[in-house]
Amino acid sequence: MTVPHDDLISRRFFLRAWALPPKTEVTVGTAAPDRHGACWQAEATYRTTAAGALDLSAQPALTGRFRGVDPAGPVWSLRPRPDHTPAFFEVPEKGMTLTVRLSAGECVLEETTVRRLTHSPDLRETPVREDGLYGSLFSPAPGTDLRGACLCLGGSEGGLYSPVAALLASEGFLVLNLAYFGVPDSGLPENLINLPLEYFGQAAAWLRARPEVAGRRVGVTGASKGAEAALLVGATFPQDIGAVAAFAPSGLVFEGIDRAGTFPPGPPMSSWSFRGQPWPYLPYHTDWAAFFAAGPQPMTPVHRRAARQASAAQIAAATIPAERVAGSVLLVSGGEDQVWHAAELAEVAQQRREAAGRPSRHLTHPHAGHHLSLPGLPTYIHGLWTLGGKEQANAHLQFQAWEAQLETLAAIWA
Repeated sequence: MTVPHDDLISRRFFLRAWALPPKTEVTVGTAAPDRHGACWQAEATYRTTAAGALDLSAQPALTGRFRGVDPAGPVWSLRPRPDHTPAFFEVPEKGMTLTVRLSAGECVLEETTVRRLTHSPDLRETPVREDGLYGSLFSPAPGTDLRGACLCLGGSEGGLYSPVAALLASEGFLVLNLAYFGVPDSGLPENLINLPLEYFGQAAAWLRARPEVAGRRVGVTGASKGAEAALLVGATFPQDIGAVAAFAPSGLVFEGIDRAGTFPPGPPMSSWSFRGQPWPYLPYHTDWAAFFAAGPQPMTPVHRRAARQASAAQIAAATIPAERVAGSVLLVSGGEDQVWHAAELAEVAQQRREAAGRPSRHLTHPHAGHHLSLPGLPTYIHGLWTLGGKEQANAHLQFQAWEAQLETLAAIWA
């Protein structure tokens, strides 16, 4: 049995086996412990060829949590045991240890254990606490020929979330993983309200000044509210930003978020500001106390209502001038996104790019949801927020979008 060993999660999984019983149903079972030691499992059945071969890249799954040809299925379909409901698969520090077992009935034909890495072992992480910035600089191993450099932004969860930045650096990029609110004792704002875009411009200038970058333009990538920020930053600082990769994005600016009260209990305020003035935005029209009292539910209707009740003038003012982004723009969205209607909101930016004759690419899947930025992991999600999307669609779009992101960011220096 051949499977990838000690490879990054962004490298597509495969399985090939020979000398198996011909034309026989076999089961591919996978298991992996999460960071807390809880075991996640999956299995699917296949039929071997007349020559006794099995290739998940060519042969369809007959039973399991997915159907059809999907070589990555044994990984993304991993689930926790029924009595254990974590929010998502938390990867152990040294990566996912995946056991792969091939069996026919009660007979184990082959078994092997491999590691799927969330970052390269020789990756370097350096805290950044200067010039008012708060983040981490992820650098590939010394001697690596850089493919580019970029800012990496998280979403409305705030804080400093590093897995995407670490994986990008493992792919050959110099990455400034930038926090912009919600880090206690950091000097950053606690809430996502009137955050100055100049902070991101300062971060881009800091990254360009690095000797490895030598003044070349950098990219910016973000997800969800971070994608909204990425589009704004690219449009506001085209002299510094050479490309934008926006996952589950919005081409419109929505109201800011008060973490202390979950959402603003008082007068609405913008998420962003520029030159001391709030950026125009679409206010919500929702009773948040009643909304959260009802338990986990989609937020897309909230955002649709905000857009529907806005005037034409409000829509025009809150629209991000995406045509000002100097380089390429990658937009990634799911048609079943249940946080906001990202597929339609991405089209707002796409249409402005097209009207201006500027390059852009919109990758979308009708059955994908909101959680799209990191490939190669179990797509099971359970929690307060309803993120939407079918697990298989999410997995497919994550891989496609990750590869497109690498192309978009590398094109700046090409």
